[in-house]
Amino acid sequence: MDSRKIKAFWNARADKIASCSLESLSNLEPDPSMAQKKVKEEREKILPAVAIQSSDRVLDLGSGTGQWACEFAKNAKYVCAVESSPKMQALAMGNARSQGIFNIEFVECLAQEFHATVKFDLIFISGLMIYLNDCDALKLVKNCANNLTDGGRLVLRDGTGLNKRFEINDVYSKELSAQYSAIYRTADEYIEMFERNSFCLDYHQDMFSSVSELNKRKETRLRLYCFKNARGFHEAKV
Repeated sequence: MDSRKIKAFWNARADKIASCSLESLSNLEPDPSMAQKKVKEEREKILPAVAIQSSDRVLDLGSGTGQWACEFAKNAKYVCAVESSPKMQALAMGNARSQGIFNIEFVECLAQEFHATVKFDLIFISGLMIYLNDCDALKLVKNCANNLTDGGRLVLRDGTGLNKRFEINDVYSKELSAQYSAIYRTADEYIEMFERNSFCLDYHQDMFSSVSELNKRKETRLRLYCFKNARGFHEAKV
């Protein structure tokens, strides 16, 4: 996939703020009621999974409009929000200001190119890896291993191919009124990629029930993956 086209897509999404809520922009859900339902059900699974502590330093990769960064910042010590789209980042900064949240550092950068100067207790990746080619996805995972504290945790929320990898390459979407590209890797592909790079899987699950109307494609599901830094995990087991 062309990262320039992906960036242009998200900049164009940000331009729709006059007619869409922040949730709709990030979740690609045009129906406001469905977007609210989606956010509600995701919160019920994501917040327990991240289990934010007051001492946590959190890295949010692909932070979009700052929906999750702002949520985490309410309880965390510090949040670093990394986003490649300047227009989405501007919306995120305005979102934080409107809520009186000032412990978020905003970084405009491709997620796979980000290198931290501090270690993070939690890395959160949301709706990002489907927009990365395999080489960039692998680069991201390797960087995450270096950016995480021993025993730290990583939570991935991303689209997943049900029975096999499902790819969309520069196809026009009527729903989004834009050209769209994405790679939906299988759960096994995600797990193998992380486990080969210093992570161990805690658990993974579908975000919504199998009969939920929030499942938009028969080929894919939105899934939640919870990993730990393998070095710290194995040391704790000894």
